[in-house]
This record gives sequence, C-alpha cells and structure tokens, in this order.
Amino acid sequence: MRRNKRGTSTLFLAVILSALILVETTYIALVADLDRRLTYTRALKEQTEIYLASYNRQLFKTYGIYAFDYNSINSSVFDSILACNGYEDGDVIYASGMYSIDTETLRRSVAAFYSYRSTGIFFDRFKDIIVSLLDELGNGIFESIRSFLTSPASGVVGRIISGGAEIAEAISAACEFLGLDESSPSVQAFISLFETLGAVTNESPDIGNGFDPSDLNFIFDVFDISATFYDYGTAVNENILIHACLADYASNNFDSFMEDDSALNGTSFSVFHSDNECDCEYILTGLHGFAGCALTDFYIFSCLFVRRLVDYLTDPETEEIITGIADVLSAVVTALSLGSVPLPPEVYKAVILIVMSECGAMFDLISVMRGESIPFLSVGETDLISLDYRGFITVFMYMVPDELMLNRMLEIFNRDFPGYLTGIDTETDYNGRTITYEGRYEYYL
Repeated sequence: MRRNKRGTSTLFLAVILSALILVETTYIALVADLDRRLTYTRALKEQTEIYLASYNRQLFKTYGIYAFDYNSINSSVFDSILACNGYEDGDVIYASGMYSIDTETLRRSVAAFYSYRSTGIFFDRFKDIIVSLLDELGNGIFESIRSFLTSPASGVVGRIISGGAEIAEAISAACEFLGLDESSPSVQAFISLFETLGAVTNESPDIGNGFDPSDLNFIFDVFDISATFYDYGTAVNENILIHACLADYASNNFDSFMEDDSALNGTSFSVFHSDNECDCEYILTGLHGFAGCALTDFYIFSCLFVRRLVDYLTDPETEEIITGIADVLSAVVTALSLGSVPLPPEVYKAVILIVMSECGAMFDLISVMRGESIPFLSVGETDLISLDYRGFITVFMYMVPDELMLNRMLEIFNRDFPGYLTGIDTETDYNGRTITYEGRYEYYL
C-alpha cells in the first residue's frame, strides 16, 4: 500500500500545533493570572501604606506615638489601583488584624521620645539655672581668667608652652650630663608633658587624609553615625532609664489641675479634649477628678510642711525665738494651773513648730497652686532646685511602678484617641485565594 507523505505531515503538524496552542494558551492564562494577582497584591500594599502614612501628626508631635484612625482615612486607593489596571469586579478589602496602642508600644514610644528630645527638654527645664550660673561665672571665674591673661604671668606660661619641645630636649641632655636614668617613669612623664605642650602649638590638627567635602559618602556617614547614636539612646532609655523617662513623661506631658496648661512641646491640651482633665493626678494617685487632685495636694502639702519644719529647726534665730516663747508659755500655764499641768517647754516648742510649719506650708501650697515655684536648694542668690506644681508631681511620680504608670497613661490615650491603631493586617479574596499584607510601623517591631 502506498503511503501519502503529505497527509502524514499534515497529521503530524496538527498534533504538534494543537499541543503548542494548548501550552501557549495555558502559559498566557498563567501570566494573566500572575499579573492580576500581583496587581491585587500591589493595591493591597499601597492601601495599607496609606493607612500607616495617615498617622496623627499632632499625636506624634506631642507624645511621640505613631497611630492612625482607621475610620477617618481614605480607603479608595485599593479600588483606584484595580480600576487603573482594568479590574473592576467590586472586590472588597478588609482588615484581618488590628494592633491598638498597648503598654509595650507606649514604653517604646517614651524611650524613643526622650532619645531625641531630652537635650531640648533639659535646657528648657534648667535654662533659668544655667543663665544664673553663667552670670555667676561671668562675675567670678571669667573675670579671674581675664585678669590673668592681661598679667605678665600669662606671657611666661605662653613661652613655656611654645618652647615645650626645646625644654624636653634640654631635660634629656641634663639627665645625660648628670648621669640620671632617662628611662625612669618620673623623668619620662616630665619629658612627655613638655613634648605634648610643644605638639599643641607647633602642629596643626590631624583631620585625616581621606576627608573630601565633595564626597557624598561623608554625608551618609554622618547620618549613619547620627542614627547609631539615636538607636543607642533609645536602647539606653528603654532598658536603663525607662523609669525616669516614664515618670517625667507622665508628670509633664499630660493635662493637670492647672488651667491653660500645655505639653512639653507647647501644645495646648485643649487640642485633644475640651474640658480641663486631671490626668497627671490620676496617673499619680489612681483617683479620678477632685479626689486625685485632693490627694496630690496633700502630698505637696506634706513635702512643704517638712521643708518649713527643717528651715525653722536649722535657723538659729527662729529656734531661739520659738524656745523663748515656749519657756514663757510653760511658765504661764504652770502658774495659771497652780502646777496641775506641768508640761515641759519642749512640748510647747513642738506645738509651736508644728503650727508655724503648717501655716507656712499652707501659704506655700497656695503659691504652688498659682503656678509659682518654691526653692529647695540655693547657692548664694541662685536657686539650684525649685519645684512648681509639676515639679512636685514629678518627684512623687518616681514612686509609682512602671506598669501602673503605663496602664493609666494607656487609659487616657484610649479616652482621647479611641480606635487608633499602630498597625493593621489587610486581606482580599482573589480567585478563591486570600491575599494578605501585614502593615506595621518599624518603630514598634
């Protein structure tokens, strides 16, 4: 039987091409599916990043916390990206996990807050003391330095410093002439001193041969070093100084009984709530409203009472007057009672001291409640330690455990910022599969 080669070739090509068409169609379908899945993933990612980027700027500026309100931000980015790529199937994005502000988040935020703001807070807190001390230095030490520099003695010292290298050589020669051991520690220390003085005046500072102002790597190195110091400061605050940071944060960055008060950065608390809240007092005592304020005032009064008592006992003139009054009262009471109430003068002295201290402490408390400061330690006319209302709260806050402070601060944040999140996991369904994207601030990881 004779074969038809043309028919065999046609049959062979039909079989091969059908297989190739099937493979190509499958490949195109896989690529289309992959492209669509990548589009969904990108849309999900961009929408989640929008959530994270919509953090409350005022909250971060005042409290150092990254958090966003899920219900008040734009959620149309997901649909817009799908529509731009020709996918308008009405797919829905939903949150599969929400991360609220918790105590650990708050702890890390406080540590980071003080790692980059502590210097400004320090100078703002102690600027008056620093200015007073500089005035004292200007009137004392600086004046002495100026008088020395204008005296003949400064010229002698200058010649000693500028000729340091020659003096070191002369000492070596003298040791050799006198037969002294030049390698002895005492002689070497003396020679090293003058060699160092000579180097200071005769040599320019070494800044390294590799420095090039036009090299951008130098700028990047500066940023790397700054970031390293920032990370190190955060780690130190979080592990070693966290109690001090929390106490200062709780005492000075929340609303208090004092009216027209503001946070550490100057933000008025009316931005966050309309009514004047006693938040600092609540963090300190655990009591809301008037009860917390009353207990805080009692703490301050007790401290002021002890201060007044110590002042009276350490002041010879005041103690002498009190002793004299106590002696007179003891004699008068003994005479009037015909000896039936023989109280010694020490009892009357103690009563007088207590009454005077209570009255003085009450006047001091009134001054503190008006926003004034009470000096506790003075050097000359400079008050090194003065405490106002928040200063007293800061001192007492050191006695509150960290967990109590964190939980009470968290309660206040939940009141002023309900529903705020520090992270969110988003999901969407595509072709029977679930696509997930986890959105968290690296700040809290």
